Amino acid sequence: MDRRNFVQRVLLALGAAGTGTPSQAQATTPRLDVADAEGSQGYIRPGTIEVIRRSFDVVVVGGGISGTCAAISAARNGARAALVHERSALGGNSSSEVRLYPEDTCGFSPWIKESGILEEMEEEERARNWESRIEGMMNSEWDLVLYEWAKREKNLTLFLNTTMREVVMRDSAHIEAIRAPQLGTEREFILSAPMFIDSTGDGVLGYRSGADFHWGKEIRAKYNETLAPTEPTHGLMGNTLFFRARDTGSPIPFKRPEWAAEFKTEDDLTDRDHGHFECGYWWIEVGAPLHPIHDNEEIRDEALRQLLGVWDHIKNRCTHDDVREKAKNYALEFVGFWPYKRESRRILGDYVLTEKDVRNPSIHPDDIAYGSWGIDIHVPGGILKQHIPPYPPPRTDENFQYRSTIPYGIPLRSCYSRNVRNLFTAGRPIGTSYVAFASSRVLPTGAIVGQAVGAAAALCMKHACEPQLVAQKHAKELQQLLLRQDASIPGVVNEDSADLARRGTVTASSEAALVFPESDSFHSAHFALGQVFPVSTDQLHAIDLLLQSNATQDQRVILKLRRIEHVWDLRPSPSIASASATVLANHKGYVRFTLNARTKPGGLYFVWIEAQPEISWALHSDLPGEPSKTPVGSTAADLPPGNRWRPLTGGHVFTMHTIPEQKPYGPQNIVSGTNRPDMWTNIYISDAAEQLPVWLELKFPSQVRLNTVQITFDTDTNRRIQLPRFRYPECVKRYEIDAKLAGDWKTLAQEDDNYYRRRVHHFETVTTDRLRIRLLETNGAPQARVYELRAYHEET
Repeated sequence: MDRRNFVQRVLLALGAAGTGTPSQAQATTPRLDVADAEGSQGYIRPGTIEVIRRSFDVVVVGGGISGTCAAISAARNGARAALVHERSALGGNSSSEVRLYPEDTCGFSPWIKESGILEEMEEEERARNWESRIEGMMNSEWDLVLYEWAKREKNLTLFLNTTMREVVMRDSAHIEAIRAPQLGTEREFILSAPMFIDSTGDGVLGYRSGADFHWGKEIRAKYNETLAPTEPTHGLMGNTLFFRARDTGSPIPFKRPEWAAEFKTEDDLTDRDHGHFECGYWWIEVGAPLHPIHDNEEIRDEALRQLLGVWDHIKNRCTHDDVREKAKNYALEFVGFWPYKRESRRILGDYVLTEKDVRNPSIHPDDIAYGSWGIDIHVPGGILKQHIPPYPPPRTDENFQYRSTIPYGIPLRSCYSRNVRNLFTAGRPIGTSYVAFASSRVLPTGAIVGQAVGAAAALCMKHACEPQLVAQKHAKELQQLLLRQDASIPGVVNEDSADLARRGTVTASSEAALVFPESDSFHSAHFALGQVFPVSTDQLHAIDLLLQSNATQDQRVILKLRRIEHVWDLRPSPSIASASATVLANHKGYVRFTLNARTKPGGLYFVWIEAQPEISWALHSDLPGEPSKTPVGSTAADLPPGNRWRPLTGGHVFTMHTIPEQKPYGPQNIVSGTNRPDMWTNIYISDAAEQLPVWLELKFPSQVRLNTVQITFDTDTNRRIQLPRFRYPECVKRYEIDAKLAGDWKTLAQEDDNYYRRRVHHFETVTTDRLRIRLLETNGAPQARVYELRAYHEET
């Protein structure tokens, strides 16, 4: 008997046990002679593995961030979900076993930080964690938060240390069940469900069920992508091991093992900065020519060899004296043994996301999430090509023109298999081209896609349908469900007919004006400089810019104005007005540009000046941990060579005044339909001159019955802060929800220690025509902020 037939007999024998006990399994399982496989006497002793059958509505395979969010989302939306994960800790690449933190997509686009379930978990982890969160420094506090968030869902069953090995197919187009042995328990689970989600990262569930998939790089002609190779190539991105080093307080020598790599000079680590060495490096990356799945063990061994060689260089060979002196007291505390993977199979759906979708996006009718990371294609070979820079050429400002993205929608049609009809995907395996995958592959994007497909799987249960039908007939329902649960989808607004707040009119005790903070730091107009800002008036008479001139002669500067569609719309478009002004030699101060432009209230505009290296514009930069002073809906930008403006992300804004004054942060914004800046600011901010507490009042056109109020606060969608024991100061800490009942205000709910963006309060049904939110205290900011208010009467 050949080896394959022998294995099939073993699997069949194990399956015969059903849900019985080990002794029952032994009675029904045939004896299998080892001689069949190895030509020797003996047999495999049956009945040593307990086989347990369980049924669910949704089985999620892979407990990284995308799978965890998918399982929680499915459970919250009423589906009985199973989460199967082969490791002991949830989090995948972000777990303390690997230590890649969820990438800061805010570094590529403004006002884009992911919300929803991921934001909940990050808020909790930052509030608890005593350490900063840096790539390579994720500790077990993150593992604990993910575990807690999964365990507290009553509809979610967690299977840790459980590896999916086989897929049982009902027919060629439908998965019936998976077979998954569990380490340490001598059990194997057979988990069946009508819906499955592949969040394995490697597309393992899709592959074993026969799903169509892409592997590696397509040629340019396949999808007409400028960043794709013209000829077939097999060079893939590699996998990384991180390390963690600690200051011991006294000198600690390090002797390089003889099997470790050796980097004798700085030239052996070309363009690989190693001055900051506490948390390892993404560029200790090993890939081509090794296969990212089949050669996983070899990749781990080689990456470990390279890692110890890099550490030896830092401790013993680095020619930068300050680095070696600092490293003298440092010792390795942690070395990864499970590589951080970057790429693998991509399961094909009914729509393949391509370069055009991420570079110049349009709205898809079934968008369920978004991406915003740049097109991040690593140089094949990684550290094995130590004399080649690890960044793709050109490593200059021109690089932005070729690899930048605009926040783009991800359609549901890219998140299920086109031929295995009950299989969703989340995380790396979604259906993209290689070029688009280089953007969509990052952890935060995977998390919000996971939340979306988890909700979609629950809708499949509700409508007794397959994923394709949800995309075709129930996409709007899915989008509205996700928005209510604090997701964000570009181009999609709240149209929930059950939301009573949409009918009301909102007033407030005060509202803030548009104020740009002044700064003593000036940014040279080496490139053209510009700024997005909101306009609430029907005219813009003039704009004053805070400029500095280093020229010895007077300079003529031209300012141009154009209207834009959304806060990320920095694509070329015609100007609607322009003005010129003279900047005196060695001037430092405000310069007025008279525009006399007609404007549309409630819209976003962009002003810019052309490149003049001797002119600088005052640039404010928000400080980590301090309240943001960047006006919501405003973004500074420059124009590197080419025609794509580059946002200066992370809380940067140029100093200017508008005439007349703008007031874009009024109370009606909290029922505008979105929960972050997009085509407008969509946020209420109290007047800086009014001390807290302040209030917002929602007046309904008639009496309504309600028992649920949902509030979305501000946790700074413009940047992700990694400080320890951190709470976003902009977030409201203490508040009350009151209703006008029989002529008197009655408190329905209150909170004294909030640091979450989204809060949902349930209470006994009341009948009222007015709600009042009293904002008593923030976590440190001087002004109160609210993005959204919703009100419902939910059936109990």
